[in-house]
Amino acid sequence: MLSVPGEMLGIVILSRERAPRYGLGRLVVDGLDAAVCRKARFAFDPSPGQERGLLALLAACCEVYNAGLQERREAWRRANKSVSLFDQFTQIKGLRGLRDDVLAWGIQRSVGRCGGWMQAFAGFYRRVKAGRAPGYPRFRSRRRFHTASWDEPTSWKVNIDRRLLRIQGVGTIRLPKSAGRQLARLADRGGVPVTLSVTRRRAGGTSEHPKWVWRASVGFKDVTPLRAASPSDLGNGRESGAGRVVGADRGVAVALATSEGQLHVMPGWMGQARETIAALQRRQARKVKFSRSWRALARRIAREYRKVAQRTDNWARETARQLVAQAEVVALENLDLASMTRSAKGTIDNPGRNVAAKSGLNRALQDVALGRLATWVCVKAEEAGRRAWLVDLAHTSQRCARCGHIDPNNRPARDVFVCQRCGHTAHADLNAAANIADRGRACETAWHQAGSPPLPRPSPRLRRRRRTETARPRLAPA
Repeated sequence: MLSVPGEMLGIVILSRERAPRYGLGRLVVDGLDAAVCRKARFAFDPSPGQERGLLALLAACCEVYNAGLQERREAWRRANKSVSLFDQFTQIKGLRGLRDDVLAWGIQRSVGRCGGWMQAFAGFYRRVKAGRAPGYPRFRSRRRFHTASWDEPTSWKVNIDRRLLRIQGVGTIRLPKSAGRQLARLADRGGVPVTLSVTRRRAGGTSEHPKWVWRASVGFKDVTPLRAASPSDLGNGRESGAGRVVGADRGVAVALATSEGQLHVMPGWMGQARETIAALQRRQARKVKFSRSWRALARRIAREYRKVAQRTDNWARETARQLVAQAEVVALENLDLASMTRSAKGTIDNPGRNVAAKSGLNRALQDVALGRLATWVCVKAEEAGRRAWLVDLAHTSQRCARCGHIDPNNRPARDVFVCQRCGHTAHADLNAAANIADRGRACETAWHQAGSPPLPRPSPRLRRRRRTETARPRLAPA
């Protein structure tokens, strides 16, 4: 029988390059899935014996990863040919009787680690094609290898009712109540656990007695989306029978401005923490590199960055939820953040200009996490059955949302928009959001004229399995 491998179970949100184009925008989320994939992330506290088993598991994963990478590099260096992933899968089966210590946690765990270098090489080729720094895949030391993953529901099992996680070769781990609540919520929505990853992370302590925490992530498929009532159904739609389109403009000073007149400003958490981080870095620079005190300061710096990242992620998730709740269709600017935050230093022969100003702008763009906000908007749109568009941003800040006149002089100040033709005055970000909403409506019209085609779903390679699983159902286009 045939089944879909677990590593292909992902959120169906297309990238900017693969999303189909309709009019002046690209459709990245169509909201037609009757079932989605979600993850439950939680911490757990293993016993001393279980922790020893988990550490041995990470060491075996590291060895398999490095061995697969070494074989691929040697095959290319000696014979100018590559080793396929499935050839290595076959070799793993031959370890029985030779390296039973590696197979103590199951074959599937070793198979998942072989896929790690495949993803590393895929990223390498993608960066080469894009003209960025390639970053050739490197070997990883056991000291820096902290994650083990299972791409299929084999060699592990989770008991949601009793809050137990059983891992082959490790034992049965008791999960906290918070983990049980997360797992139960997804299971009650029809979710089936199919993937697992276990991660070890440093959480303080000293060099002699470090403190580590363990976290797990269980991936569920066939989760029923939480489809809320649309604004049009509640009588708030602007047009009868038409989806309510909300445009969203993203920026530095105002992280998110909507065409409904809302301005969302992200708190300056990174700016507040930057002084603390700079003071710690100055102290660290006076220490002997890799000494005990140097490592302690490095952990404190990492902890400050992690706190800011968690706050920023929570803010982006809540803001995205509020935005999707008031719209049937969300239109965002198609921002190329990689190019926008590119360094202006240049080279020795061709130095850049205004390097300090560009560096400050890059820091401000990264502090507001515009890419993370867009990702959460797409995730919440898929969950709620909404559509999300990435529209062209040309002249959205210079065009008058009332009469359509385009003039650079329409924006005399950063927050002020004054049309030179009709005299329309508004906040500059709100005017841009209204223009984005207009382009979103034009994209909706072009999409409906094309027959409302659904987005292409990934077609993963199928593997032989004992049970037959039906394909994920989808709703009919509206």
